[in-house]
Amino acid sequence: MQIGADILLVIATIVAILSFSSIIAAWTVRRWPWVPMISLCIALGMFAFVHFEASDGLVPLDIPDAFISVAARMLN
Repeated sequence: MQIGADILLVIATIVAILSFSSIIAAWTVRRWPWVPMISLCIALGMFAFVHFEASDGLVPLDIPDAFISVAARMLN
């Protein structure tokens, strides 16, 4: 079973947002954010994978379209 590019894009976006907020929270309490940095690297790797797998590349407008597509799949 192969996961679609839009699902990977949604997962990567959510992981990147959550890891970025965790990095900021860790820096405010003066800790080194090891786990959020690793999860941010994983999210960036997923973005790169989707970018290289797409035939015409990845543009910023693809992210909201992917969220709409995944939400439509879940509601249908």
